[in-house]
Amino acid sequence: MALTLNLQKSQASLQLCLQKAGVTKPPVVDMAFLLDVSGSFEDEHREGITNDLLTRLVPWGLTFDPDKKLDVITFSHTAASVFEVGAVKADNYQGYIGREIVAKVPGWCGGTDYSYALEQALRGFGWLKGAEPGLLGKLFGRKAEVKEKKRSLVVMVTDGENNDHARTRQVLRDSQQRGDEVYFLFLGISNQPGQFGFLEAIGDEFDNTGFLAVTNLRRFVAQSDDELNQSLLLPELLTWLKR
Repeated sequence: MALTLNLQKSQASLQLCLQKAGVTKPPVVDMAFLLDVSGSFEDEHREGITNDLLTRLVPWGLTFDPDKKLDVITFSHTAASVFEVGAVKADNYQGYIGREIVAKVPGWCGGTDYSYALEQALRGFGWLKGAEPGLLGKLFGRKAEVKEKKRSLVVMVTDGENNDHARTRQVLRDSQQRGDEVYFLFLGISNQPGQFGFLEAIGDEFDNTGFLAVTNLRRFVAQSDDELNQSLLLPELLTWLKR
């Protein structure tokens, strides 16, 4: 049975949790939800478990995002798999992944690369320039698209290690060196201990990157609002939200 929330109650719970942690006024932060659609994650998507996780983050979008939404981006391997699915809001979160993603997005049931999806999120929030114009664009004097820079929180959900360690590190290193106002929160979904050594390493390496291992996703999404928020509000993330 699909999870539904009393969004007003869940949002109030998040705001209280933030206040207790010293974030007296939630900052304005655009939000993105990056979802791994590799083959090993298929069952969780089809069974609606990842949609329950997305549901639990809707109150975060309502609290932080100026447009009260989460921008959903799917990915598997290579740049061609990265796809901007759309915005999740209070009125469309129920069944969203089954309706909009399962067996429909590019790269469905592929492998796993992180870097290209991270770059897409950075472009969407204005921290990276858009794609360079093609030959015709250059002939007509068109320039690469430049978007307004927006402070942003990117939640990336994956069930396995990636194949592009060096490139992912470079994307995160460049972002940190530019001083992008972005925080990357990686959620690793697996019941296998030690599955996410790379994510643990980059969580320690970069100031704007955090990692949380989720060993039982069904149990995780079934937590109370307070329990779930306390799990997600890592100390480093709280420090970033207070800036």
